Amino acid sequence: MILVTGATGHVGRAVVSLLSTRGEDVAAMVRNVAAAARLVPREVPLRVADYEDVPAVTAALAGIDSLVFIASDGEAGAVMRHHTNVIEAARKQRVRHITFTSIVDVDVGSSFYFAPVYQDAERRLADSGIPATVLRCGIYSDFILQYWLESGVDSGVLALPAGDGRVAPISRDDVAVAVTEAAVGRKPGSHYLVTGSQALGVAEIAASYSDATGTPLRYRPCSQDDYLMWTGKRLTAPWPRAFTTLCGSIAEGRYGRVSTDFASLTGRDPETFREFLVRSWRVGRPV
Repeated sequence: MILVTGATGHVGRAVVSLLSTRGEDVAAMVRNVAAAARLVPREVPLRVADYEDVPAVTAALAGIDSLVFIASDGEAGAVMRHHTNVIEAARKQRVRHITFTSIVDVDVGSSFYFAPVYQDAERRLADSGIPATVLRCGIYSDFILQYWLESGVDSGVLALPAGDGRVAPISRDDVAVAVTEAAVGRKPGSHYLVTGSQALGVAEIAASYSDATGTPLRYRPCSQDDYLMWTGKRLTAPWPRAFTTLCGSIAEGRYGRVSTDFASLTGRDPETFREFLVRSWRVGRPV
């Protein structure tokens, strides 16, 4: 049996659905049963556990052969604790394989808020003795749309401290496809860099948005201090710091790499950023 954590989140529930459609024996680990009733296919069994509840997580992994570990989210210390709890529970329950969603920027020299969190998780996976496949995922197209582009619509200006850095966006839907293929293929000891097929500057991203939606938007680089102040008025901790340091990581060139690993895993190219924007527009997203 394959167990998918975070099964009510976008990537997690997409992976559950894809595995179920393929006829795999899959279960979903969730915290909120009511949400799971709406988001998880009815035929998929549930394992109820909170990442903070070590006995519950350990029980949820009983009898599991393969774990699809969708990374946790939130305050860095809590996320590190969640990852530790799941990996230790998998070790205790003798799980045979783990597929883990990591991030592109795991460099020890990075100032990105979450870089140490994923460094720690990858180290723990390597030390666990469990064969693992790690997918280092690029920035989600969905994130760029929600937190960058939509925030600049009213003013027509996208102000970010990303300098001339570039990113290779990939949609959450494509990440779910890559995770599914990795989980089914079970390639232990493998690291994949899952990115879009083109690295774009932020000015190009803004121009793509304008072209796809007809809404004028231009990029204006700003300082990290200004952006931290702006996000601090709109978001709760830790997101102002996380988003600001992410932009710093981009400015340093840490997200500009383009990989063909998605095509190697799935047999097709990932959706381009413009294709994602057009699809989002067509299905009625508030762009």
